[in-house]
Amino acid sequence: MKKKERNKGVLFPPLVGYSFPSLIRVLRVHHISPQYYLKVLFILLINLINLPFRLYEQVFVNPRFRGKPIKNAPIFIIGHWRSGTTHLHNLLSQDAQMGYVTTYQSVFPDTLFNKLGRLLFRGFMKFLIPEKREGDNVVLNPKLPQEEEFTIGHRVPLSYYLFWFFPKKSAIIFKRCIKLNGIHKENKNKWIEEYKLIISKALKNTNGDIFLSKNPPNTARIDVLLEMFPNAKFIHIHRNPFDVYLSTQNFFRKMMPHLQLENINKEEVNELVIEGYNRLMQDYFKNKDLIPKDNLYELSFDDLESSSMNCLKEIYKKLQINGFDEASIKFEKYIDAMKSYKKNKLSVDQKELDLVSEQWAFMTSTYNYSVPAHIEILNNA
Repeated sequence: MKKKERNKGVLFPPLVGYSFPSLIRVLRVHHISPQYYLKVLFILLINLINLPFRLYEQVFVNPRFRGKPIKNAPIFIIGHWRSGTTHLHNLLSQDAQMGYVTTYQSVFPDTLFNKLGRLLFRGFMKFLIPEKREGDNVVLNPKLPQEEEFTIGHRVPLSYYLFWFFPKKSAIIFKRCIKLNGIHKENKNKWIEEYKLIISKALKNTNGDIFLSKNPPNTARIDVLLEMFPNAKFIHIHRNPFDVYLSTQNFFRKMMPHLQLENINKEEVNELVIEGYNRLMQDYFKNKDLIPKDNLYELSFDDLESSSMNCLKEIYKKLQINGFDEASIKFEKYIDAMKSYKKNKLSVDQKELDLVSEQWAFMTSTYNYSVPAHIEILNNA
């Protein structure tokens, strides 16, 4: 008997968990294409249902965490989205001492410790979200580790992931929400305060001692993160840019329809991929020397795939993280489980390949990358 295929589900836009003033500000400032009005109505409806639970946590729970010292230096996994950051995050989070933002917290950051609200929205979320992310087959679950960028803007609307909703404005959003350019000092301080609140709550929620972040926008936020945590540790993972381009292009094209609130065509998506990569990685090269030498570890996705345990051992050694031996059994178990993971098969035409070679030469030359043999090159004719 053929196994019944599970419903593909829906992706929860993080806006459903935003504070109502932040949500209204986002919707008011940006132009929304008429065809997405129904999606906006859904966002507003869930947001309003969540409002009393959210207010309760803001008034009675958050004060216990706000301003609470974060004892251990956080570990920030950085690098472009399609460079293996998720795999490394999921792998390192097998270590019991690591705390992280869960998928549930990323969408409902202020309905985390309210028992009734958590029961309602986590159950609702678990029922509705797809089993796997359509763009890359990554398993989805409310309890699994997630990027905190989704929730960073919930009180101060300064999240780079607003570009998912308004992709045509990604350059402006990058400058404002990643680099915090033109932001009043009071708003920047509030953004930092909210980020630290998210971290404190995440550590409590996952019973962790060290906050483990996987948040690609932080690749271009090194200066701000060091201002927040001078002793922060960074792991930069990089991958062949040609693989990154095709993987990102495929990911954006499949994920954007679920989240966007304005129209964007395929050519604009390709431009978004090229320019977004340039902005992110060039800023990393510009500022990575700000990180103390012993607090930065760089590795390639290929090395992580081929020699996972050796890479993990080197990370713990270089960054002086205790507990590798205790966590190694869980690491090995997770690595074995991931052997069945299937990557998407992708192809590219020569014109696009030439464009990537030209635009991302700074990356291919730095890490000595060339066009991988497994990529299918199509004839332009």
